[in-house]
Amino acid sequence: MRRTPLVLFALLALAGSTACAPGRAADAPRWSAPASAPASPTASPPRPAPTSTAEVRSRVTAAMLTLGTEFHPETAEHTEENSDAWKLISLCRDALPSDRRRTAHRERIWDGETVWIRQYVVGYLKVPGRKLADELRTVLKTCEKYEVPDDGRTSVIVRPSPPPVPNGPDVVTFCEKLIGQATRHQCTLLLVRGNFVVQVDVSAADGDLAAGAALLAKVAPLATAALEKAA
Repeated sequence: MRRTPLVLFALLALAGSTACAPGRAADAPRWSAPASAPASPTASPPRPAPTSTAEVRSRVTAAMLTLGTEFHPETAEHTEENSDAWKLISLCRDALPSDRRRTAHRERIWDGETVWIRQYVVGYLKVPGRKLADELRTVLKTCEKYEVPDDGRTSVIVRPSPPPVPNGPDVVTFCEKLIGQATRHQCTLLLVRGNFVVQVDVSAADGDLAAGAALLAKVAPLATAALEKAA
């Protein structure tokens, strides 16, 4: 008999807690599956292929970089520009096969005491840029060392890990150790979009490899944006 009040009290307490449970559950946050991450922005598709030589020339000019002092004090103005540039980089070969069909091209160079940057833009009426990128990748599979034509230097291909810019279907990047009276490193970026190709070569800090790779990584997004304006 003495235990009866205790039992009743326990039952009442249990009933009270059960009655309050829905209210607390309503206040508690409910778990739900996390929303999927938004897709990363992607570049718009390339513009239609050019239909005339004049259009190729115009779009090549539109892809030229402008590097001011905000990029580097020594790039306040380019030191040289011409439309007689020779060819895309081809390493162990005389030329990339499809580059012989170029329609228009333009070169711009910034030559400072501590940085050297060369941009070369090429446009084609009939050749997609990815064909040039694939041809360069094929060369890089076997080319390890070659004599630079009309230069007197030997080039040894260097593949930094990680690369200065991630490689992909539209991107090829590598560096070279140029051996002559002095040894310098130069890094190269090849970007393609539609029927246009941008090549950027850089060297920095007396040819230091790490400095060159860092400079290439810095200029790459600017070159990409410039190419997207033209192609």
